[in-house]
Amino acid sequence: MIIVCLMAALLLAAGLLCHHEEGRQLCISYNGKMIMTVEMKEVTSGEGRSADSKEEGVYYLITYEEAGAVSVGYESRPDIPSDISYNLIYLSTEGVRMESADCRDQICVHHRPLTGGGDSIICLPHRLVVELIGGEDGQIDGMVK
Repeated sequence: MIIVCLMAALLLAAGLLCHHEEGRQLCISYNGKMIMTVEMKEVTSGEGRSADSKEEGVYYLITYEEAGAVSVGYESRPDIPSDISYNLIYLSTEGVRMESADCRDQICVHHRPLTGGGDSIICLPHRLVVELIGGEDGQIDGMVK
């Protein structure tokens, strides 16, 4: 009986470890419409970067035009033209953060990095929502008595 319980515990632990990062996605939407989805597995495994790249993360520059928002990915921090509205998002193994933005209040920039599923950063002036979904939560938001 003890051996069966130990085997079940080991199988459960192995299953939890194997599926920890699987399914985590970063979803970015503008004005209620999804503009891009990034698999976090690609960022944490280093897929898509050159072998000599020392950067651990990826930058996404979101710019706003009349037709909507446009997203472009960069391996290093891009130069941002001064005549456009933008949000700059940084994805790394430590999490997702809003690196910079040209909005007045800068609340999105000062938000803590996203690390667990269900976390989000919202830039109200630009109507941008950056949400990390799936994976393990790992943090307790609150407690109810």
